[in-house]
Amino acid sequence: MITSLAIPYVDVSAGSLTFRPDAPSMPVLDRLERDAGPLRLSLRLLGASHQAVVATPDGLIAETLAYRDGLGPDLPDEFNQRVGSWRHRYTCAVEELTVPELRGRVRDLRARSESEYLLMGVFGDRPDAVTALEIVGTEPLTWRTVHTYPQHGQVVTTTGGVEPVG
Repeated sequence: MITSLAIPYVDVSAGSLTFRPDAPSMPVLDRLERDAGPLRLSLRLLGASHQAVVATPDGLIAETLAYRDGLGPDLPDEFNQRVGSWRHRYTCAVEELTVPELRGRVRDLRARSESEYLLMGVFGDRPDAVTALEIVGTEPLTWRTVHTYPQHGQVVTTTGGVEPVG
């Protein structure tokens, strides 16, 4: 599904993003939620940012990728954490694309936007500026996010997942 974001598009880039596994809940513009066995995933659209929160029997697992005032950029390629008997894995890749390549990526996302497993936020005045959240599997629970920054020709793609340890 496509959500039109009626907020100003802030000119940020991959270089201004911060990843935090311990960020507090942030204002949510829209969300995509699913159950996967004992897990409950909430993918939260925060504008040009996202927050994934997984409720496990042993506690919450979270990842937040956002521009945050007062925090320096920190965009790790990968991150792992354990909460009780659950492991969270996160990876991130930043790509520099030409305008046609970036538009092609956005076009591919739009083509899949009717899926119940994809939520795409589009800034009304910047049709190539999108944040897409997608559930890609439930065993193990995995998701992907795509953040486009057309003014810099950048696409930030993250993959997250939670699975039992052992």
